[in-house]
Parts: sequence; structure tokens; C-alpha cells
Amino acid sequence: MQKWQNKIRSLRQFLRGWAVNMNGAYKKEKQELTRKADLLDKEAETRLLSQQELDLKQCIKDR
Repeated sequence: MQKWQNKIRSLRQFLRGWAVNMNGAYKKEKQELTRKADLLDKEAETRLLSQQELDLKQCIKDR
């Protein structure tokens, strides 16, 4: 029983660390997408965006 409890405790610690790591990765990805979307919005104010840039902007907003 003790071995089983130790293995479960170890698994829980691993999963907590993994969850923290995934949350950090999601946060970084969100910041990067927001930065790119803001950059495209600023460029759209000064000039017309190409079709490729419009597609990229839509893809970023969907994500």
C-alpha cells in the first residue's frame, strides 16, 4: 500500500509541474498572438493590407 501511495504522490507532483509548464506555454503563445494582431492592426491604419496579411490577421484572431 505504501509503494502505491508513493507512486501516486510522484505522479501528482509530475502532473502539477506539467500543468504549470503548459499554462506558461499557453500564456506565451497568447502574448505572441496578441502582439502580432496589434502590429497588423497598426499597419492596417496606415495602409491597405495584402490578402495574405488579411488571412494571417483572421487566422490569429480565430486562434
